[in-house]
Amino acid sequence: MRKTAGFTLIELVIVIVILGILGAVAAPRFINMQGDAYEANVHALNGSIRSAMTLANTKAILDGYDKLGTTAAPQKGQDELSNVDFVQGFPAASEDGIIAMLQDADSFNAATEGTSSYIIEKDDETLTIAPRARGLDGNCTVVYTEAEAAVIASGSGETAVTATPYQPAKTVVDVSGC
Repeated sequence: MRKTAGFTLIELVIVIVILGILGAVAAPRFINMQGDAYEANVHALNGSIRSAMTLANTKAILDGYDKLGTTAAPQKGQDELSNVDFVQGFPAASEDGIIAMLQDADSFNAATEGTSSYIIEKDDETLTIAPRARGLDGNCTVVYTEAEAAVIASGSGETAVTATPYQPAKTVVDVSGC
């Protein structure tokens, strides 16, 4: 009797079923890797912004231009922050403020709109930044809010004095749509 080499039909079916089960279990874990990458990107951007914000504020305090009403850094050319706009000792929510503090400002440059990594939207005292591929419509953003001065409003006569306390700059991260 002659022996044939190869697999039987049942062995091939079992291997195909096992591969199908592995594919069904493993595929969903790899499908959302792009979303996880964007989420990590947004968290890294938030960390960069917070570091730049802290560095600029520390420098502003040391150089004495963190006082109420002071909105500008020293004169041009005096130090590395001379081209950064400040509000209450923190970088302003603008391309000449917090974006200028970031190391790779070209990633945010409006002039390189087709090639920049991020989209920026300015709205009063806030700056919303999102990865270009996700856009500003999704919830994959970092929102930078510039510092607010303390406001003291006093009433006439016996009216109580109300005050809005000083608010430092802050960031808010939304990664629910990454």
